[in-house]
Amino acid sequence: MKNENIKNILNRRLAHYGLSRTIDAMRICEVAGKVAAGEFEPISFRRGNLKIKVKSPAKAHLLRLGQGAVLEKINKELGEELVKRIVFKIEG
Repeated sequence: MKNENIKNILNRRLAHYGLSRTIDAMRICEVAGKVAAGEFEPISFRRGNLKIKVKSPAKAHLLRLGQGAVLEKINKELGEELVKRIVFKIEG
């Protein structure tokens, strides 16, 4: 019998049931929320796109100008370049 650690077993089971992408998206949104520091709220992550909610068009504009730095911070926290683009949703 092979000696496996719990992380490998869980990763295999999550992949088997198609949940690994969901878990990854949750982790990415959690990290983005920490990086956001109240500036925006992560909504979802799919195929390299992080969807965030901002409170005003002005805030969205400012975040667009600094998008590269935000992407860099998030990906640095994740330890790999998973987030390629930020999609803004303005909360009215």
